[in-house]
Amino acid sequence: MKKNRFVGRCLAFFLLAVLPSGVIISCTEKSEDIVKGKTITEVIMENERFSILKDLMLYAKMSDGLRTGEVTFFAPDNAAFGRANIFSSSVLTAMPEDSVRKLINNHILGKQRLDYKSLKEEKKKAIGGKELSITKRDSIFSVNRADIVVSDISAANGVIHIIDSLAVK
Repeated sequence: MKKNRFVGRCLAFFLLAVLPSGVIISCTEKSEDIVKGKTITEVIMENERFSILKDLMLYAKMSDGLRTGEVTFFAPDNAAFGRANIFSSSVLTAMPEDSVRKLINNHILGKQRLDYKSLKEEKKKAIGGKELSITKRDSIFSVNRADIVVSDISAANGVIHIIDSLAVK
């Protein structure tokens, strides 16, 4: 009696060809599976150092505006607001939303990502309309006389430089 080898050959083919290709295909990375970096908004919302700025962004309804586009944000932290005698966001949330939005926008350079090493002495226009004067003294860059104390906080949609006072008052 002759054995049926057809079933054995089909099984061997399945194990050697079909199963490994299924594993390879299922391990392919999809763009929606890739973990993306935090946006500027997420960095600010999650960092206690920016609690006043966070409150202002929420008040001015700007949290979505800093999730897209390449920007450079000269972000004042709580200490910077303190130098302007603003120790609580309630001082600024008494102002109209548009004024708060303009204050924040005057710290942002739109459509450009300027790392610290890319900075040079020049004048740039903020998206709020104010002119930002970038100067260098010794090895420290300043924006409208506000020194950059922490540089190059990278985000998915730009870069944050923390300044020690408000660049626009």
